[in-house]
Amino acid sequence: MSKRYFKIETGRYGGEVVCGAVTPEFYEYWVDRDIDDLISAMYSDGEDDPDSPKPCEGDEEYWTAWYDIDNFVHLSAPYADNSYRVCEISLKEGVTFDEEWGGFETSPEWTEENGYTFFNELTEWEDMPEHDYIAIASQELYASKDKFGEEGTQPVLFFHSAEKGAFGEVVVVTDGEDFNPAKFRVDCVETEVGEFIMSYWYDKKNLPINYDWSDSTGKGTYAWLGVLDTEDHEKYFKPLEEGSTDLEDYWEADEDVL
Repeated sequence: MSKRYFKIETGRYGGEVVCGAVTPEFYEYWVDRDIDDLISAMYSDGEDDPDSPKPCEGDEEYWTAWYDIDNFVHLSAPYADNSYRVCEISLKEGVTFDEEWGGFETSPEWTEENGYTFFNELTEWEDMPEHDYIAIASQELYASKDKFGEEGTQPVLFFHSAEKGAFGEVVVVTDGEDFNPAKFRVDCVETEVGEFIMSYWYDKKNLPINYDWSDSTGKGTYAWLGVLDTEDHEKYFKPLEEGSTDLEDYWEADEDVL
C-alpha cells in the first residue's frame, strides 16, 4: 500500500520561550521591580536601566540577550491549548519527503501564485475539523520566590515573546491508513509564562519539526523571575524519547481513557 501524507496545522498562537540562569545580583535587583521595566532593560541591553547588574556570569562589556539565557529550556512552539487541523497532501512529481528531518526535498514546482510548492493539498483547510491536543506527558518547569540563597537552587529568568503565525511544520506519514487523532500526542512543558508543545508523536514515534517555513508576528512580551530547584529539575524534567520506559507507560495510561 502506498504511503499517505498528512500535514498538521499546529495552531496560530505561541512564540519563543526561554528559561535560563541569571546572577543573584540581577535577581535581587529586579525581583520586586516592575516587569515592564525589566523587559525594557532586556530589549535595550541595559541602556534603559544603567544601574542594573548584568544578567549573566561572564557579562563584562555586554548583556547576554534574552534568547541566549536558555540553559533550562528554549523553544519556538505553539501553546499547548491550541487546537490543530489536519490536511492530507500529495507530493509533487519529483519531490520526496525525508522522515528523518521532516522536510521536503528535490525539485519543487514553481507557480506564479504560490512560488515554489512541494505538494498538493487534497482537502481545504477551512473544511477540516479542529482537534484538541492529547498531552501524553507534561513537564513542569516552575520556580518559586521563597528559596533564594538555598543550596541546590538557581535564580532564573523566564522570557516569552508571544506571537501569531506558524511554529514549525509537522507531517504524519502512514502506510495507507487514514490519520487517526487518537495516535497523535504531544509532550508539553508548563512554565511560569505559558504552556508550550515540546514534541509531537504519532503511534509512539517522535515526529521531526521542520522550521524552514516558520513565520510569525509579535503580539506581546512576558517575563518572570524566580528560583529554580535544580535537583528537582534534573530529576523530574525528562522530555520523552523514543524507546524510553516512560513513553510506554504514558502511552498505555492514555490509551485507557481514549
